[in-house]
Amino acid sequence: MKNYLFIIATLFSTVVYSQDRNIIEKTFNEIKRNSKVDKNDFTCYNLMQKMYDEVLQSENSELKESTITAIKKYENSRKSKNTYLFATLMFYQNVITKSANEKVVKPELQRDLINYLENELIEIYGKIPAIIYVYKVETLSLFDDKTEMKKYIDEGLKNYPNSIPLKYYSYKYLNEQTYKEELLKINKKHWLINIEE
Repeated sequence: MKNYLFIIATLFSTVVYSQDRNIIEKTFNEIKRNSKVDKNDFTCYNLMQKMYDEVLQSENSELKESTITAIKKYENSRKSKNTYLFATLMFYQNVITKSANEKVVKPELQRDLINYLENELIEIYGKIPAIIYVYKVETLSLFDDKTEMKKYIDEGLKNYPNSIPLKYYSYKYLNEQTYKEELLKINKKHWLINIEE
């Protein structure tokens, strides 16, 4: 996996400044060709879900030591499967971090990455982990696309009905009042709710 991350890091400037909208697909499909792909191996999916549960869904917003260890083991093992999916997620998070640190948002890049990742997860697992719904909604907010955003929030809440971030985004971006009382009473200690206070 370290080789994949090196390739991705090297291509970062190319991807960011390229006018070729297919560069994401070309880059990650190349990594996919060099990856072990297995539709029956849910290690990658489960790690993504743990990241969501521990960072986005919980009040603490912190990965457990056991999850960090599991991620490192997954990234470093030559036996790991579907690593290109995890590499795509890590690259997406890197783009978000760079955008925040440099105060330069790359909405098209974020959109292309999250769309690629979503499509690949559906192809491999037939479903999407909660973290992808949250990231997709955050990306759609950059385009102010409320129709698509509502679609993903509703679909995400259908699959993950207890998702605090999706309920929060329903209220924040769509001004829907459905979850407002629940968020302010039951989930008031959640880090996302505390940011707004």
